[in-house]
Amino acid sequence: MLHTTGGYLVFTSMTHEYVFRLPRRRGLLVHRRCRVVTGHSYIVYGPLANGATTLIFEGVPNYPDASRFWQVVDKHNVRIFYTAPPPSGR
Repeated sequence: MLHTTGGYLVFTSMTHEYVFRLPRRRGLLVHRRCRVVTGHSYIVYGPLANGATTLIFEGVPNYPDASRFWQVVDKHNVRIFYTAPPPSGR
């Protein structure tokens, strides 16, 4: 049996480039749980494969106030903000 992973990285790199259209070295802020497929694909693998800068926010998004995300976006000159709502029922 031969198991390869190159196809996954190529696909992730391609979809990251086509979906986000992020110029190299521009900021991408991602707020997503890293355990789901889009988390590690578009937080780590896609941006790194395409030479983009990724800023990962860790913490409570509404502390000390509801504008916390936007403060981080302004401070780090983020160009794309990628997030998803939490799963329902949690």
